[in-house]
Amino acid sequence: MLQSEYQEMMKNLTDQQVMQYNKIKQNHAEISKVYIEIENEKKEHILVLDAIKNIDSKRRCWRMIGGVLVERQLDDVQKSLKENLELLEKNGQNYNTAMKQIEKELTQYELTHNLRPQQNQQSQQQQQQQPVASSKTQGVLT
Repeated sequence: MLQSEYQEMMKNLTDQQVMQYNKIKQNHAEISKVYIEIENEKKEHILVLDAIKNIDSKRRCWRMIGGVLVERQLDDVQKSLKENLELLEKNGQNYNTAMKQIEKELTQYELTHNLRPQQNQQSQQQQQQQPVASSKTQGVLT
């Protein structure tokens, strides 16, 4: 959506409706950010667990806890990593559920206040204006 169309759309709404819409979008962005961070953290835990799975469980290793390196046995570290991974998965599911709920709320708000029809009309017009590529014009670059 173009900036001018967005501004025109917002003129038709009251200040309270605009604030509520922006609040919902901001809330969605914050939850999405946290969800992405959790997913990245899960990937890191999985990488570490895969890297240390074939190592002797009695071997000593070093783990950073609160900015301090602590010597532990690999077995203890694996257990705590698995527990952390389970917690991250639960938190990720909770944030994913919350994110989907806010997306539904945002969509419902947009439909109620007629906020998105211009974008849908524009995309349909753009699709109609795009010429269909023929096989004669397509080539292989070497």
